[in-house]
Amino acid sequence: MTPDPQFPSSHRRPASRKKRKALAGGIAAVAVLAGAGLLGGQPWANAASSITFDTGTGLTFAVNTTNGNVTSLKHDGTELTASGQAAGQFESGWSSATVTSQSFNSGASILVSATNSSIGVTQYYFARKNDNTLYMATDITKALNPGEARFITRLKSSLLTTSPVAAKTSGTTSTVEGSDVFAFASGQTASKFFSSQRLIAQTPFGASGNGHGAYIIAGNNDMTSGGPFFRDIEVNDTGTAVNITHYMFSGHQQTEALRLGLHGPYALAVTDGESPTVHSMDFLSSYIPGLLSNAQRGGVTGTASGSWNGLTATVGLAGTNGQYWGSVKSGKFVIGHIKPGTYTATLYAGELAVGTPKTITVTAAATTSLAVTGNVPAAGTLFQLGTFDGTPAGFLNADKIETMHPSDSRMAAWTASSYSVASGAAKFPMAEFKSVNSPMALNFTLASVPANGVKLRVATTSAFAGGRPAVTIGSYSSPSSASPAPANLDSRNVTRGTWRGINTTYTFTVPASALKAGSNTLSISTISGSSGATFLSPNFIFDGLALDPA
Repeated sequence: MTPDPQFPSSHRRPASRKKRKALAGGIAAVAVLAGAGLLGGQPWANAASSITFDTGTGLTFAVNTTNGNVTSLKHDGTELTASGQAAGQFESGWSSATVTSQSFNSGASILVSATNSSIGVTQYYFARKNDNTLYMATDITKALNPGEARFITRLKSSLLTTSPVAAKTSGTTSTVEGSDVFAFASGQTASKFFSSQRLIAQTPFGASGNGHGAYIIAGNNDMTSGGPFFRDIEVNDTGTAVNITHYMFSGHQQTEALRLGLHGPYALAVTDGESPTVHSMDFLSSYIPGLLSNAQRGGVTGTASGSWNGLTATVGLAGTNGQYWGSVKSGKFVIGHIKPGTYTATLYAGELAVGTPKTITVTAAATTSLAVTGNVPAAGTLFQLGTFDGTPAGFLNADKIETMHPSDSRMAAWTASSYSVASGAAKFPMAEFKSVNSPMALNFTLASVPANGVKLRVATTSAFAGGRPAVTIGSYSSPSSASPAPANLDSRNVTRGTWRGINTTYTFTVPASALKAGSNTLSISTISGSSGATFLSPNFIFDGLALDPA
């Protein structure tokens, strides 16, 4: 089977002396399944407390028949599951579920299905001999309450000692905010949110140590919400357990609704410590109900053009049937393995949507052509801070915010008496917080005053608690109509390591009477109908600032 990076898959380990021992256990497991009538490929459920499967090469797992939780995950006979926890469960687990099992290939493969009809979710587990991987998919048929969809495994931190440092909250001495951001005595911070990766660049994630490794392979994320640049919790070592999470949907600065349908496939790979190799999961379409094979999907190829100021361009598709994306190379892009349906196509320069979105319909076993175009906003001619790319890159502390809370002792100071355009974006904070650094004074120089005044653009990537900019220059103060309330995502943003929200640009027209030749001062304030303490006060994140003649 040809490897396909969009569809990660199995981790196979070469045969060893451990394999012979594991095979013996595998034969015993097959015998148990045969006695239960599984080898004929028929659904099965009984009063046994768990369904156990041994791959024969190191991985053995058990699924509880009462609630559908994975209660045991062993590697080479060593239990990896944290004491008193589940080795795998949807959300925080169920009290009850209808659990069935089906075997294939003379007992060499098994599919376990756990259904909770009250919330409308079925969790699938698939495994096969000689493959140390637990493959999964989650069928979500109705809205969830609480509105979160995740698979989480909780493993022994005493064994799996290596995981993302910024997300290790073990040993912290105080709580910074909520119950999810903490600080050490040094003032450095840690949070489960600081392990996240953008979906477009996501690689297998997990933990390793002492000859063991456990990694989530997230698949193509085609039913996840948020787009190519969304990020969410992945790994968190609490000291009690290493939690490894595959998020399919959350309210963590989420810009899209939950997609109903079959999420996945995705996988939990158990290794000797190394990160698993990524291969195709297309074979699972023969076993998991409702999973379309690559042959039942379509593709999109096309061209992308425009002025992007050297930024990487991406074409993204979004619809009720899924989300997909492809990078633009030499003006061309290819997006494969798309579920049939109608999608909105968007061109991104960096993380900024440019041009006009288009509607496209994808059909099975066919390739559809698409041409998209768009330009990044023009740079300011009187001054420019930052780059219009949909991110705060280049601004003060932007290089730290993904893995540190704004209060972290490693952060540069968020406050100063004033800032200067001449000092560049690197000296200007990436975010403004109503109770921390609002207002901020930015000094700039005009060689002469434009006859019709100036136009100021303040581009933002995200907002919290209704935070948005208002400005004052000389005798001019912007009216409230120039700062409409942003979309309410009802979620913290920059304090949880993300700037990804809804990009918004605010435009202010300043009359010539408020300006003077020489030095001027722009005061930027955070306004909102809400309030809050320090970094949980209303805020917004800068993408760029530009000044032009009106």
